[in-house]
Amino acid sequence: MKTFVEFAQIKHDSKTPKYQQLVNSLLTDIESGVLKVGERLPSINEASEECYLSRDTVERAYAELHRLGVITSIFRKGYFISGKSAQKKTKVFFLVGKITESNKAIFNAFVNAAGKEVIVDIFTYNYKSDNFREIINNHLGNYHYYVIMPHLIEENEENIKCLKKISGERLILLDKSLQNLNGTNSSIVNNSGEEICNVMQSQLEVFKKYKTLNLVLTEEEYFDAELITGFRNFCENNGFDFQVLDGLEGEEVEEGNAYLTMDDTDLVYAIKSSTTQGFTLGKEVGLISLNDSCYKEILAGGITVISSPLEEVGKIAASVVVEGKKTSTQMPMQIILRNSL
Repeated sequence: MKTFVEFAQIKHDSKTPKYQQLVNSLLTDIESGVLKVGERLPSINEASEECYLSRDTVERAYAELHRLGVITSIFRKGYFISGKSAQKKTKVFFLVGKITESNKAIFNAFVNAAGKEVIVDIFTYNYKSDNFREIINNHLGNYHYYVIMPHLIEENEENIKCLKKISGERLILLDKSLQNLNGTNSSIVNNSGEEICNVMQSQLEVFKKYKTLNLVLTEEEYFDAELITGFRNFCENNGFDFQVLDGLEGEEVEEGNAYLTMDDTDLVYAIKSSTTQGFTLGKEVGLISLNDSCYKEILAGGITVISSPLEEVGKIAASVVVEGKKTSTQMPMQIILRNSL
């Protein structure tokens, strides 16, 4: 019989529920080979005494492990590491603000790279903190890994406390890091403000064709607020007139202007407005879109994009799950020039 002596001696994170700490500890020991298939675990009473936990806490932890298929119980004999656990598929919780084109690209790349032995469930919180916390709390203990995009989620006490309930080695943040988590988790992010300034600077001569540069914001697609800072810095450093617009609906694109659109609805609107007025994209009007997709390569003869390598983000996140190795990766942004600029 394996005991929980080591678990009892660890100084635990008081912000993570005790039952979840026990679940995380057992999952780690099983994956590392410390606990093997067929080995018996302490009874609820034995574990309670050994770990200084209440019977209810141990019982809840065992129930979670049983639901995951990691342990099994045999009448009058006790709890055992399940023979199925070695073949048990890894379950991944994938949380995004909304299902957008860029999020779908990351999700699909993650699923493909993770392989058939990984089951991925995707959830959305509609950019609302209450939804964000409720969904996470409702699924604690149900998954081996938690891949989360904390878009528009503030680093306040409630949100950080919620995320800290997830063991650091099982939490993967995408697109945005949270400093108050103290770096115990994996993260795959970029410095969007600095990056967008750098990639635009790399094509300075192309942008000089236009008298005014416009950043078109949206409420439909997430974007890091630092993008505005990076865009403004590029324009001010190089003497460009610029505007920050709240969408293009009801507006006509103007000759001699270039537009960087955050949302595909505004992208299509800009194309229609240019066509209606007889402007040629890449000449009288410049058009750039945030984040690439397969259709932008051929849409309107080719749309210039500024994008992170979205598929690579998904692949790196999948490698954390498959290989079990923590990462802290800074992703670059790139500009892909096409006919629209």
